[in-house]
Amino acid sequence: MASHIYIGLDLGSTSLKIAAFDGEAGTVLAQAGAAIPWQRGSTGTCQVPGSELRLLIIGLLKQVAQRLGARAADVAAMASVGHGGGLYVLDAQGALQDDFAVSSTDQRATPIANALARLKARQLFSTVGTGPWSGQPSMIAADIARLNPGAFQEASSLFFAKDYVAMVLCGERATDYSDASTAGLLDSTTRLPSELAFSVANVPTWRPTLLTRLQDSGSPLGQLRTEVAAQTGLPASIPIAMGAIDLYGAMAGVGATQVGDVAAVLGTWCVNAAIAADDGGITNVLNAGSAGISNVVLLNSKKSVMYMNNSAGGMANTTWLANTLQHSTVDFLNVAFSSEPGAHGLRYVPFINGGGDTSAGFLGLRAFHTPADMARAAVEGVLALHARNLNALARSGVPRSRLFVLGGGAGDERLSALLATMLDSTVYTPGADESGARGAAMFAASAVGCASAPLQAPLKQVEPMAALGSFYGEYLGNFEGLLADMAPVFARLNSPLP
Repeated sequence: MASHIYIGLDLGSTSLKIAAFDGEAGTVLAQAGAAIPWQRGSTGTCQVPGSELRLLIIGLLKQVAQRLGARAADVAAMASVGHGGGLYVLDAQGALQDDFAVSSTDQRATPIANALARLKARQLFSTVGTGPWSGQPSMIAADIARLNPGAFQEASSLFFAKDYVAMVLCGERATDYSDASTAGLLDSTTRLPSELAFSVANVPTWRPTLLTRLQDSGSPLGQLRTEVAAQTGLPASIPIAMGAIDLYGAMAGVGATQVGDVAAVLGTWCVNAAIAADDGGITNVLNAGSAGISNVVLLNSKKSVMYMNNSAGGMANTTWLANTLQHSTVDFLNVAFSSEPGAHGLRYVPFINGGGDTSAGFLGLRAFHTPADMARAAVEGVLALHARNLNALARSGVPRSRLFVLGGGAGDERLSALLATMLDSTVYTPGADESGARGAAMFAASAVGCASAPLQAPLKQVEPMAALGSFYGEYLGNFEGLLADMAPVFARLNSPLP
């Protein structure tokens, strides 16, 4: 008898990936993926028409079904994970606001978020576990309403990327605690929608009741709609489960869900997270407002919580530079590692997606520097930012027993080795495995009462490069000092000219 198959969907900040996994062996049976056609504007917008996103979801799911062939009949359940933040607001008919899904990398609301941070950052963090940032739903809504005061008059439901995928599949509107809390919309102690979080947008029609119902990740959500089954070739009525924010989905996919498990996600954002006990310490974190913690993320169980330290850096920097230098991702990394450690003195500040006053740039650039040096500097800058933020988490009192490297960058072991060297720590990585989609499949298995452990990704252990330990220890210290020195420069760059 054939084993059950579970399908996981991962709608990230750059691409949509779908994979089907054998429920007993955990192997990938079929997969498909494509870049999301985000439309970027000079005002900082980053969005895609809902009609295009829907077609992408259906099209890729059809490819997976075709590659499964007769085994498509064995699909037992499906679930989705997705990027946090952004804006997914529906009207009563299920259409997105202005027919656009907005990415978490959208920067249109940067001035609003910066101004609010100066006034209410501490109050917000102590209530919802995060301060204001440009990719939050409330900040984007505030900017939309600034230009169009009548916006959101027809708004009916607010949820997130993975929830939009689920709605396309089964028609249900709901979200989970990890997404809603990462977006700063839940009171971190009551786990209910926060009046403060919605009121700061100063939009009359923006209210807590917009947030759809909350339920646990891995719980039943609905069934595959008949019309979607017909469009994709999958059996009708496949159970659809509630997923989670992509970060927690990826951590679940590798088993990094225990207290002391810490992950660096080498993805679009510089995302770092740690699982800690929710033993009453969360109140202390909220009240202290530690600089090492940018988000308090609520999970299903009240026994644990996820603390994050994020920056607007990440692999978006290397993607941008690879495109600029007209290299593929693989070629770009090969070029980067052909330059010597330290890139002949060239440094790169990795904030290509902004973040407060910060932006990206090369420092120390001279005529003798080559494209390889530029690539190496960008890679080192991205990994140094991860190391810096992981150390900040540790200084906040969050334990670090095991360190995982996840995300697209985990596919190149050289990046894991570089982070391991900067931190002088063993790293565990699933390599190129689609751990986000795998985590979603595990949520799907749990929702139908089946064991999810067989789906967990196999891990590789990566050790620090002993010969470069001293060099990168000094490099990291120099990098942290450089960011501090650049703060007034960034502030000047962001001052309006007369």
